[in-house]
Amino acid sequence: MRLTNINCPQCNGQLNQQEDKFYCTSCGSAFNIDYEESDVEYAKLITEPERTRLHLESNRVLLEKNEELRNKFITGERKKEFVHQVKSQGITYLGGAVYGIIIGGISFVMTVGIIVIIFFNVWKSAEKNSKEREQARQESIENLSARDIEKDKNFIENAIAAGISYELYWRDEPVENDIDDGGDAYIVGKPVPVNCYLIKTGSENDLCIVYKITYEFSESGSFKDIYDCVIFAELEQDESGHISFERSPDRVYGREIDNDWDGYENADDVYEDDTFPKKYKLYEIDI
Repeated sequence: MRLTNINCPQCNGQLNQQEDKFYCTSCGSAFNIDYEESDVEYAKLITEPERTRLHLESNRVLLEKNEELRNKFITGERKKEFVHQVKSQGITYLGGAVYGIIIGGISFVMTVGIIVIIFFNVWKSAEKNSKEREQARQESIENLSARDIEKDKNFIENAIAAGISYELYWRDEPVENDIDDGGDAYIVGKPVPVNCYLIKTGSENDLCIVYKITYEFSESGSFKDIYDCVIFAELEQDESGHISFERSPDRVYGREIDNDWDGYENADDVYEDDTFPKKYKLYEIDI
């Protein structure tokens, strides 16, 4: 038992003990006694209910401390478990990512491989088709005959009309001559086709149409006939038998051509001249 002050702190009067308190004889102030739990007197004074309450309180404090320690332990274990889960999930996710990358890479390589194979097959097929078309074209060139052209009446008519238009366009200006020759010469009417030939050069087929062009002299009124050749190059025949030419019509110039008249005196001179090399084969076409 411990007394903090044996005199009254209020008036410094004398204190008297009554049971478990002290009273001031001067001012009447009352003071509790501060017992230690180990004091024998305190053990005698304390009641059984109080002893039970203190025991329960002590147990409660002990349980709270135990609970606090348990919570701390659980929290620590949870942290460890969380870290472990994070590491495990991280490894799992990393493995999944690596697996996904590998699968994606394999899929990409397979896709590219399939595309390359498809492209290669398409290219080979196109190359094969191109070779087949070229082979068919060469066979068509080799097999085309004068009789095939004669059968395609529309082609012959169109070619003749195109040649006439070409000659008229080429000869739209008069041929200038001296008065002694009868004056300037003007074309009369339309050019007239006189003969037609298929020319086989070996690498292509050409159509040659020879026209007779008549001129009239302005002063004398006399007439002059000249002959000119129009070439339709690179004839082709499709599967249905129709014939066409790839290039626009053109004229040929031999060494013996009359430059003043842009033509020949006779129809046969067109072929007798070096207009067509001797190695070329000429096949007459009936027009």
